[in-house]
Amino acid sequence: MNKQELYKYLDEWILDQQYQEYSVNTLKQYKANVKKFIDWLDDDSVIDKSTTIRFKEYLYSLEPKPKTTSLNTWIVELNKFLKFIGKPELTIKKIKMQTKVSNDEVLTIADYKRLLRFSKRLNMMQLYYIIKVLAMTGIRISELKYFTIENIKDNYIDGYNKGKERKIIIRQDLARELRKYARENHIKSGYIFRGAIPNKMPVESTIWRQLKKVAGKARVNKKKVHAHSFRHLFAQIFLETYPGNITELADILGHNSLETTRLYTRTSNNQKKNKMEQMNFK
Repeated sequence: MNKQELYKYLDEWILDQQYQEYSVNTLKQYKANVKKFIDWLDDDSVIDKSTTIRFKEYLYSLEPKPKTTSLNTWIVELNKFLKFIGKPELTIKKIKMQTKVSNDEVLTIADYKRLLRFSKRLNMMQLYYIIKVLAMTGIRISELKYFTIENIKDNYIDGYNKGKERKIIIRQDLARELRKYARENHIKSGYIFRGAIPNKMPVESTIWRQLKKVAGKARVNKKKVHAHSFRHLFAQIFLETYPGNITELADILGHNSLETTRLYTRTSNNQKKNKMEQMNFK
């Protein structure tokens, strides 16, 4: 099996993944990451287990060194491709990661309130309500598309993410605020949050860029404003309100694994210190 044959198989594999209804962005990522492996091969390479092991060593030696999570993503996607072409014996193990015991890049409730205050001060009211929705529901940013005029008439939204359906729960006070925002902006149907193109959702990168801008104005560490920051905040507040109820939290966040949910509940070293300061030894 040579490089040209692998390129052909790559196109067939991507088509197979498309039939499994992966998103366009996911398919682009799959193709780019597996192509890294094929491009790396010598033209006359005979591919065996030692080849894939050497590729793993090559990934680990890259400068600047990618994050271990990125390296493992590449490995997982390559393994899927190798199994597809009937070469499961060539798959390689992921790189072991040290379990993080704290998360020093999580939003606090004070950060959240500052982001809201400065969004309003900058007259960025759509962003103001996006922040509220992300923090008060724990949804992924990609699930904002389910927030339509029709859906917020109820307190439960049927969402679909990562190949499964789930219920998104909206608090009554949040639903009332969203309906009022829609009325004030003459939004009578469709998406509540809209981009530059009429009746279209704002692009996710635009939302994150706006959030970083507000974070800068509000003097909130921009590193805290990332893809999962509001889900972390939601998880922490939920467990502070209902200690130990991690199973129900997993259901709300749409997780299959409790281990995934626990990643969202880790606190920062500063939060741990504050709790220790409040311990009574007298």
